[in-house]
Amino acid sequence: MHTSRHTSHIILRNGHLYYNRRVPPHAQEIYGSFIRLRLQSIEQAEILTSRLNAIWESRLQANVVSVAELMETCKPQPKDLFAISVEYLAVKGIQSNPTRSTVDYSIGLLGNREITAYGRQDARLFVSWMLGRGRKTTSVRRRLNCLTALFNYANKELEIDRRNPFSGVLIPEEGKDRQQRIPFTCDDLERAYEKAMSGRSNLRLCVPVLGETGCRIAEIIGLRRQDVDMQRQVIRITAHPSRSLKTAGSEREIPFVGHALGAMERLLAGGETTYLFPAYTDESQCKATHASNALNKWLKRDFEGKTAHCLRHAFRDRLRAAEAPLEIDVAPNFYPA
Repeated sequence: MHTSRHTSHIILRNGHLYYNRRVPPHAQEIYGSFIRLRLQSIEQAEILTSRLNAIWESRLQANVVSVAELMETCKPQPKDLFAISVEYLAVKGIQSNPTRSTVDYSIGLLGNREITAYGRQDARLFVSWMLGRGRKTTSVRRRLNCLTALFNYANKELEIDRRNPFSGVLIPEEGKDRQQRIPFTCDDLERAYEKAMSGRSNLRLCVPVLGETGCRIAEIIGLRRQDVDMQRQVIRITAHPSRSLKTAGSEREIPFVGHALGAMERLLAGGETTYLFPAYTDESQCKATHASNALNKWLKRDFEGKTAHCLRHAFRDRLRAAEAPLEIDVAPNFYPA
């Protein structure tokens, strides 16, 4: 596909590749007489040559193109699954999990190969392996959705014209193993709040906050003191280095009253740490999953299998029962998705 003219500008010295090319007379005022750059690969040289040819052949020099910047766009793009996943998470700016753990599972099972090396059979093997580990079909679907999004990104960025091997994969008896959880009743909530407030566990104090705000557990476990405005009685849900948010629309302010207010007063009085739950959040990470597991162990035992996430659903149920409007101007994004 590439002509020999493309590779003629490459020289090898002391084991290193260099790009060495004379600039045509009409472009020398901008680019100088020669371009000499160190290369990472022959592929990079071929791409650079093609782009310089296009620029110089047009003879339109209204916009000066930096050769250094042009070199950055000519670097070989990551093509293996792990490298693509790192780039994808950085570009999207989303929470690393469940994408990171899904990629780890995939690499452990299928190996870290180039994106184009994965096929439909790999997707079916992944589904079979996950089901064999006792995962619910809804959990398997979530993992497949992570891989589908990742491969869609790779196909677009690498300009790969092929079908996504993880898209639309069928899961045997999908949904039939779903267990309908009974939501928290108002009596359950009162009992849970009372137990949380009467105990010595700081972690359990997040239960009234979760139940009365509808927040996700990571949003509460990752709270900093500066995110709580006691004068206005609102929590600012915002991303920070230790804890990102699920979506851009997740950034919001939420009022807290009643049991949530009492719990927040206890948390703020518990010390002078930056984070309200220092056992689970520090400057480097927010271990929301660990916190969720610890809470769920207690809630499942005392509340008939209910979990911390059920508090979020109970909040939605209460809003519906009160016929609350879908939008409130004074508190955008107040209601959980």
